[in-house]
Amino acid sequence: MDPFVSALEELSEALLAGEDPEQALPDIAQEHDLPAPALRNRALRAFGPLDTYKQRQADQKKEREQAARRRDPVLAGASFLAAIASLSPKLSAEERQNEVKRLAAEYDVDPAAHRDAIERLRKR
Repeated sequence: MDPFVSALEELSEALLAGEDPEQALPDIAQEHDLPAPALRNRALRAFGPLDTYKQRQADQKKEREQAARRRDPVLAGASFLAAIASLSPKLSAEERQNEVKRLAAEYDVDPAAHRDAIERLRKR
């Protein structure tokens, strides 16, 4: 197996865990007996800019989840209601309404279609 593969997997995990690429890369290169510049070059080709890797992965995950919700309106509605259920009870009526609108846009649902469920959640 190519020694770079396991080193890149480890680097990916480190970056997703929030480690600084400038510290993680030399350590991982040393662990795998690889030259740090060579690992950096491979990582840049595989991952793109290392300092934004974690955010780009999170954005991609969010996009995949949104695509899945768009394909399944039941999942979108359930996810929307779950997000509403987790809203802070300390929100004012206006803040809560703004959050419901924001969540409706995020989950691509019509809040009017879920009005009864929203009202039941509000009574808790």
